[in-house]
Amino acid sequence: MAVANKHIVSIDIGTTKISTLIGEVKKDNILSVKGFGISSCIGIRKGVVVDIKEASKSILDSVEAAEKSANLFIDSAYIGVTGKHISFISNWNEININSPSKVVRKSDVDKLITTANKVNMPPQYDVIHTLIKQFVVDEEKEREDPVGLYANKLAVELLVIYGLAPSIKNVVNSVKATNIEIEDIILEALASSEAVLTTEEKESGVIMLDIGGGTTDVAVYKNKKMIFTYCLPVGGNFITNDISIGLNIPFSKAEEIKKKFANVDYNFYETLNKINMGEIKIDRSKTMLNIRLYTIVNSRVKEMLNLVKEKIENYKILHSVPCGLVITGGASQINGLSSLANTIFDMPVRTGVSIEVEGPSEVIGNPIYSTGVGLLKYAYQMEKFIGSEHIENKKRKDVSLMDKFRKFILKVLRSEN
Repeated sequence: MAVANKHIVSIDIGTTKISTLIGEVKKDNILSVKGFGISSCIGIRKGVVVDIKEASKSILDSVEAAEKSANLFIDSAYIGVTGKHISFISNWNEININSPSKVVRKSDVDKLITTANKVNMPPQYDVIHTLIKQFVVDEEKEREDPVGLYANKLAVELLVIYGLAPSIKNVVNSVKATNIEIEDIILEALASSEAVLTTEEKESGVIMLDIGGGTTDVAVYKNKKMIFTYCLPVGGNFITNDISIGLNIPFSKAEEIKKKFANVDYNFYETLNKINMGEIKIDRSKTMLNIRLYTIVNSRVKEMLNLVKEKIENYKILHSVPCGLVITGGASQINGLSSLANTIFDMPVRTGVSIEVEGPSEVIGNPIYSTGVGLLKYAYQMEKFIGSEHIENKKRKDVSLMDKFRKFILKVLRSEN
């Protein structure tokens, strides 16, 4: 496990912030956030590492804050990856059912999935996930579990998610430079979906948007399976940059104004005179200043949402998601965003926060932690899938003196960096 018995750690490496969460698996199998740390991020742009030294320092700041909050030492973690280099393909494989009874056995499914997972990718790419989209029994599509069904032919369609090997390696090296082992790499869109989407939404059909600082992660679910993912290399920082240029103020001040006053609500004009953006030295009246801010933010957010909509429309799946749109991430807190998205997508929209997990309200109720919480939840599901007996044996192992010494050495090495 990641920290000690019954604990899992996630590190969400974003463009503007790094968040580290420590999850505790309680006796009733409920996942609870026990500790967390957050730090500003330097060295990463649009999900891609541009300075390993700076990125590692930002990661370490976040990790140490989480360690302090939980009074635990972190030596390994699950990490998230994103970026415009992430893409996917569908991989189709099929086998004939040769048993005399023509009934699909577990061994048939295992054989098929093993074959399907052997994906030939160019050397510059690494496969991150292979997810089952559907089983097809003869001509019957979207079978969830084919074991026990009569069939002449069994097929599976996988969603193969991959990214540029150098970009993934740079993220890995940034974490390893802090002397933290990586348990696994998880797509951030997958993690955020795990945190904020309900089982009903995933089954009926839903779109998830995680609008971060430098990227917007997109995931589409149908029949409980992810069927589409995409990373738009545009996020909240672009809104901030437009405010900075449009109002002729520093980026840091523009970020502060965005967080406090950004608004895309159509009823915004009714509240213009009630808003005070503080002492901004600019040769405009308060009303004109607020109109300018509204126009800047509204234009950029509309552009981002329309880009996502266009991408999904190209795959002809926009009208197969009756549960609509769930928006999470830091920029999801912009006032009026849900109403604007509802108009653009013409579907129900809600803001997504973490569900089915316990912990501090400032984490569970804040969409900026959705990816981190989702990494914990997805990691927990993976560990359960490995086998409860294996996990219990692992939990029961006493920590050896050599293991304690290794952790001590790691901590000494980290403090010297």
